[in-house]
Order: sequence, then structure tokens, then C-alpha cells
Amino acid sequence: MKKILARLTTVVMVILAFVLGWFAWEHYTRAPWTRDARVRADVVTLSADVAGRIVKLAVQDNQHVQKGQLLLEIDPSRYALAVEHAKRSVEVSKASLGQSEAAIVASQALLKQRQSEERRRRTLKERAAISGEEWEKSSTDVSVAQADLLRNQANLSFAQANVQLAIAALAEAEHDLERTRVESPVSGYVTNLLTRQGDYATAGGPLVALVDSDSFYVSGYFEETKLPRIVEGDRVDIQLMSGERFGGTVQSIAFAIADRENLPGGRLLANINPSYTWVKLAQRVPVRIRIDADYAGKDQLRAGTTATVSVEENRRGHD
Repeated sequence: MKKILARLTTVVMVILAFVLGWFAWEHYTRAPWTRDARVRADVVTLSADVAGRIVKLAVQDNQHVQKGQLLLEIDPSRYALAVEHAKRSVEVSKASLGQSEAAIVASQALLKQRQSEERRRRTLKERAAISGEEWEKSSTDVSVAQADLLRNQANLSFAQANVQLAIAALAEAEHDLERTRVESPVSGYVTNLLTRQGDYATAGGPLVALVDSDSFYVSGYFEETKLPRIVEGDRVDIQLMSGERFGGTVQSIAFAIADRENLPGGRLLANINPSYTWVKLAQRVPVRIRIDADYAGKDQLRAGTTATVSVEENRRGHD
């Protein structure tokens, strides 16, 4: 009896071990979870639009800033002078335009006078009261007055164009002056601040990096064998390596990853690896996860930290 009981116990233990092993295999190979996940956030790199010495640095490393807050200021003196110079240019061009308009009025009045004289002398010529030479002179005066009017009209167009150019140059100078103040385009955190007051900023050179505080999400890298069990809207459980635990929702799944076995070759032809890897590992595909908005510790997240993500297959975001 003891031998039978021992055999039955052994069989039960073997079956139990097989069942547990099967469930463990299913969990580790098929269940939608991964330890390879990272907290991510959008990083905004701010550059100088104008060149100059940094005369004011209004932030510190790791400081939280609001959208529109001043980060630093580049020496505005040169750009303020450029604005004043552009204003004077606008005034000069407008004065020149006024002169051209006055010349137009004078030319029109002179042309009207010459035309009146030409009509009167033509009548006198028809009555043989004056010689033809006197009438021809008055006709020539009309042509000269018309030419003067055309020339003044061309000068007027040129003066109008100069005014428009001067106004555009003033707007550009004022815009450059405004861009000496570098303000935050988003609310976020200053990170790895290496810029110092007194540094020379070059146009296009990076100055400040900001982590957008409203852009945190989790990116989980799931094996391709687990993707069929993941659907957009699935609820997920997220646990950081530091111990914090919170929820989220599957937002999207990447549609492509790089193929390391098919790199572009010459003339854009496929460059296939001639050797075959017999051990094929499942590819990992990024899954973007939206963090619950009511998570109290959202302000304490750090981009780049490691997390474990488990998808709750039977719970959808709309349930």
C-alpha cells in the first residue's frame, strides 16, 4: 500500500511539475509582459536665433520652468541700435516718398499748363495769328512735361519700394531684438545645463535642453510572439525598478523596426547576409503606453528609468 501511495505521489508531483512548467512556459513566452521598458519624455533643445554674449542666465540645472518663462538673454545693445537705424531709414524713405509725391503734383500741374498753352496756340495758328514755329515750341513743351511726369512717376514707384524695404528691415531688426530673449516653449525641467552667463551664443548653437513635463510616457519593447495579445486600449500595470507602481493604457504599437539582415547595398540593391543564423530570437517591437493622468507621482518620473510592463488582457481602456 505504501509503495502504491508513493508511486501515486510521484505521478502527481510529475504531473503538477509538468502543469506548472507549462504555465511558466506560457507566461514567459506568450503572456504580454516585458521587463524591457523605459520611461520616456520629449526633450526640447533650445538654440539661439541670434549671436551675442549671454548677459543673463535666469535658470538653474534641474529647475522647473513654465511655458513662456525667460531662460536667458543675449546682449541686446547691438540689436537695439539696429532697430534705431532701421527706424531712421524708414523716416528717410518716407521723406523721399513725400518729395516724389510732391514732384508728381508739380509735374501734373505743369503738364496741364503746357497742354492749355498748346491748345490756345493751336487755335491762334489756325487763325494765322502766330507762326507755326511758336505752336511747335508749345507742342514740344507738352512732350517734355509728359516725360517729366513719367520720370517722376517712376521715382515715386522706386520711393514706395524703398519704404516697403525699410519697413521690412525694421520688422526684421525688431524681431532680432525680441529673439535676444530666449523663452521656454513648453513647461518642463531644465536638464544638464552647461551654458553659463558670459558665454558667447552662436546662431543655431544649442543652449538649453528642456524635458517636457507633460510628455512623459512608457515605451515597452515586447517580443513579436506577444504582440497578438496586445491591443490598443488595453490596460497595463507598470512597475518601476525603484518600486513605484501605477497604471496606464496601450496607446499605439510601432509598425516597423530595423532589419539588421537587410542593409542597403550599392545602387540601393538589397544586401542580404549570406550566412544564416540558426538560433532565431524573437524581435522586440516598441509599444507606446500612456500613463494614467491621475497618477500622483507623475511629477517625480525620470526619463530613461527602467520599468516592467504587464498587459491586462481581459481589461480594455473602454471597459
